[in-house]
Amino acid sequence: MRLYRAQQMRDADARAAAAGVPTARLMDAAGAAVAEALLERFPHARPVVVLCGSGNNGGDGFVAAERLERRGIDVRLYELAGAGERPGDAAEARRAFRAAGGRAARLDAGSYREVLALLEAAHAKGQAPVVVDALFGIGLDRPLDGWLAELVAGLNDGRARVVAVDVPSGLDADLARPIGPHVRADLTVELAGHKPAALFYPARAAYGEARLADIGVPPEALEASSEVALLTPALVRRALPDHAPDAHKYQVGSVCVVAGSQRYLGAAELACRGAWRGGAGLVTLVARERLAGAWPETILEPHAWESAAWPPPGLTPRRACACVVGPGLDEAALPRLPDLLAWAPGPVVLDAAALAPAALAAAGDLSRAVLTPHAGEAARLLGGEAELLERDPLAAAARLAERYAAIVVLKGPTSVIAAPDGRQAVSTRGAPALASGGTGDVLAGLLGALLAAPGGGEAAFERVCLGVWAHGVAGELAAAERGYGLVASDVAERLPAAFQQLSG
Repeated sequence: MRLYRAQQMRDADARAAAAGVPTARLMDAAGAAVAEALLERFPHARPVVVLCGSGNNGGDGFVAAERLERRGIDVRLYELAGAGERPGDAAEARRAFRAAGGRAARLDAGSYREVLALLEAAHAKGQAPVVVDALFGIGLDRPLDGWLAELVAGLNDGRARVVAVDVPSGLDADLARPIGPHVRADLTVELAGHKPAALFYPARAAYGEARLADIGVPPEALEASSEVALLTPALVRRALPDHAPDAHKYQVGSVCVVAGSQRYLGAAELACRGAWRGGAGLVTLVARERLAGAWPETILEPHAWESAAWPPPGLTPRRACACVVGPGLDEAALPRLPDLLAWAPGPVVLDAAALAPAALAAAGDLSRAVLTPHAGEAARLLGGEAELLERDPLAAAARLAERYAAIVVLKGPTSVIAAPDGRQAVSTRGAPALASGGTGDVLAGLLGALLAAPGGGEAAFERVCLGVWAHGVAGELAAAERGYGLVASDVAERLPAAFQQLSG
């Protein structure tokens, strides 16, 4: 699966047409999907008020209205000026609606209150009014104002359920941040592919329940139109490490965790547990001290940052197929980051304290590094471009990957993985309960284990995608058991079960 910006979705439609799929067939399938989803979700809907715009989204609305009309549903359709008037698929859909006995009224500054009054009256009678929002779809890139903004406010007052066609009106399909007043739908039927607004908050909240409808765009057309992957079990399964039956611990992968401070001993321990539960064969912690309840399997390599050079005398490259640097790390260690990166024999995950802009600026070559910022850390790294984070997370992650020439995991309710060569992937797995201290430390350790495994350096992007996906699934499993009482160590404990979903 892929993620599509508005123009990419138009490109997919054009490729479908070039492959011999009539665009009218796509519109017919889209409208039919909306009608079926509406009846399934709201079987007692009466009346159904369909609001049609002047573009293809309005054409989808005409098809849905025609299907509902033929099912005996009480349909009231209102159309913007120009709706279905230009020659094309939408005009044909409008004619079919009229041929089925449907009637359309004009939707404008003088009539929109009539729509709201109709919904209020139906609600007062104990009916179950439903609105189909087929006004703008992916075609909107400016804020709604005037009477359209007032109409949207009225639709959002709760008197009627709202089914949005593809994108709730008022949102820019490409952006995570709403550009102005917008419909808050109860159900959104997405067409052919997901758009950024559907996956990233705060825009995502406007979708209500989201259902993706296959409208007949050939898979080849969809595949060719976007390079942003949506992580699925089938996709990330390919990146699972393949351990030989006679492999020993060093061949499975050793992880060196450079983390912790007097205040944050737990962060280092959580990173180590993430590495162990991620399949590491050996985990070494380089720190001044460790948590009293640390797992006995972890080797401690004592190190005093103020006086000691890197590496510690007892640490060999064999124990550091991958390094994890930063969780709870003492700031006194940051001047040693360039030495650590130069010494590291394999990939290095940089998290938390190691993401300080000054530290990265002095770090030198980051081509083998994976940066794992949350929104606050990413804002500091982006500096004057921090507004990209809320508006366009895909662009923000790409900018960071380009600026630091490293793989970046932009963590959030929806996470973005970006590589400096332009590859991007998005993970929607996880649970709100993952907003808990230490879960990022577990992820850092997990990524270290996957990168330390054979082939991790060569397939770093794929392994990072696997790790982000597995961490999200482990969070879901932990939240299902613990609810909002989830703590980070619960997530580490569910990692084996997450991987079992892929290998079982």
